[in-house]
Amino acid sequence: MHDPVDEQALIQRAIDDPDAFQELYTRYVRRVYSYVASRIGHRQDAEDVVSEVFLRVIKNLDQLRQRQQTSFAAWLFVIARHAIADHYRKNGHSEEYISLDVAELCAPAEKQPDHLLSHNEESAYLYSLILTLPERKREIITLRFYGGLRNQEIAKVLGIGEKTVSAYLSRAVNDLQEKCHAAQSARGQIRDE
Repeated sequence: MHDPVDEQALIQRAIDDPDAFQELYTRYVRRVYSYVASRIGHRQDAEDVVSEVFLRVIKNLDQLRQRQQTSFAAWLFVIARHAIADHYRKNGHSEEYISLDVAELCAPAEKQPDHLLSHNEESAYLYSLILTLPERKREIITLRFYGGLRNQEIAKVLGIGEKTVSAYLSRAVNDLQEKCHAAQSARGQIRDE
């Protein structure tokens, strides 16, 4: 996490200073991309949406000055959610399974190539389970684990209480664990037959 005071100063500078904006971009682009890619699933579309997110940030950065109580991360992910919704409205698609090429970009950078395919398959499988969750749980899971937001920030992004976020997150994680255990049991039974 970044020092909030330092980040506020950086945001103020970024309004007029391209280098400061570049630093903000560098801090957040991977998190935004992971979140957007987890919701869209196609590399090119995800890249286009992330570009749109940061264009909207550039155009509206001075508005953040008036919202002292809003964290930059929460504000940024509200913009990302709107850009994703606009993408679906414009293209008429629904969410799909995450593709392996997008999973690769969401993978931690320190992974070695021989572990990457296994990680990508696991990411795609996990995402397929996430897609089975109800919309609210799915959104909270993707904001938390793909976007890297804290519960307080998720609450601001979604306009709900922090306790509600905690409850949904807990239930969603439990649901995912149950689905994983059920799938593992089913695979074990198939091998035993």
